[in-house]
Amino acid sequence: MKLKIILPLLLLLLLMTGCYSFDSDDLYALPQRSREYRELQTAVETALGSGSYSAPVSGANRQAIQQVDLDGDGLEEVLVFCKLEGERPLKLLILRREEERFVLSCTLEGDGTAFDSVQYAQIDGQPGQEILLSRRIGEQVQQFLSVYTMTDGLTTELMSSGYTAFTVSDLDGDQRSDIFVLRANSDGLRASAALYRFRDGELTKDVEASLSTGADSVKRLLTGNLAPGVPAVFVASAFDENNLITDVFSLVNDVFTNITQNAESGQSSQTVRNYYVYSTDVDGDGAIELPDTLPLTAIEGDAASEGQYRIIWYSLAADGTRTDKMNTYHNFAEGWFLFLPEQWCRELCVTKRRGEGEPAGTELSRWEADGSRTVLATVYAFTGEQAQAMSTRDGRFLLAQRGDVCYAARLSEDAGLDEEQLRARFSFISVDLLPGNEG
Repeated sequence: MKLKIILPLLLLLLLMTGCYSFDSDDLYALPQRSREYRELQTAVETALGSGSYSAPVSGANRQAIQQVDLDGDGLEEVLVFCKLEGERPLKLLILRREEERFVLSCTLEGDGTAFDSVQYAQIDGQPGQEILLSRRIGEQVQQFLSVYTMTDGLTTELMSSGYTAFTVSDLDGDQRSDIFVLRANSDGLRASAALYRFRDGELTKDVEASLSTGADSVKRLLTGNLAPGVPAVFVASAFDENNLITDVFSLVNDVFTNITQNAESGQSSQTVRNYYVYSTDVDGDGAIELPDTLPLTAIEGDAASEGQYRIIWYSLAADGTRTDKMNTYHNFAEGWFLFLPEQWCRELCVTKRRGEGEPAGTELSRWEADGSRTVLATVYAFTGEQAQAMSTRDGRFLLAQRGDVCYAARLSEDAGLDEEQLRARFSFISVDLLPGNEG
């Protein structure tokens, strides 16, 4: 124990008496970067030359320099997105490691004003990942997608196509990503969808399928399952001025098909709705449900009860057969929704309750045959220092809390539910369900 005390004291005395010399600048010296980093920096600067970085402007991968194992050898290649002089200004420089150095392996050139996005996916079934690189071409609506693969340091283009939107999904279940591409036709009136699959050593296109007649700008692409083991792509598009229409694409008997499209009308008529809510796995069962909307009866002279909807969620089979699964009421303004009991769906009415001395709340009631209304439940959203106390006052009970907001409810005797049952039916709206969200 004495030795532990004496050693620090000796060191302190040495410093105080000047018996230990050092350069004070050493105290402030920055850590030296590794040799590997310096080698990479030099290689990138040499390859870039007089050019400038040009990182992708959308998607998840927006760095100007990215590292990915493209050929599956366990070493990451370095990808540099830049813009150089010349007729094809957009350049993707790919550097690979050779012993302790980085060398320029290849340069992918392309037309356009900017890289739109880059993704990496397993497409050909071989080790490594393929590059899905998209470019913006001037002010045109369509953009340009190219897919590249790397083998033994050599890069090969597997496909290229103009597009308005694209996504990747394994529609045929072969553990390799397929590429789903949407593009406008030359007449500008009807868009088509194409599916590219890797077969017999090539990335080939299936017979194209068309979107609904009248489908305008694409609002959202969603990949998911119609049912367990039945993958599909759900395309929500603007239709007319105030409507949405959803086309659902899948493989039926190994044929790429729009399963919702009516052969005679050319439309997915059963998916048209005048309410901006999108398809999602609303109940968490692994299958995507589509929304159908039913306007609720309003109270005469009560503006708050107008424009309210019950949402009927249904699933589709590969042959287009519809199965209704559940009903919900969504309060988008307050960020919550309820799975409605069957007995609440008949003649439901929703309005804003504003009584004297009573806090504002969303009142759900049922119209009776004699024209009267029976209140079923009222849901409240409280904020501020008294939120917790307000949630349990005057017959109310706490449903849930998110951030500084306490959600509470009060049930009537006619509700047919108890507190725990209502809590189980209460949920928060996720971002992908918000109306007008086109992310």
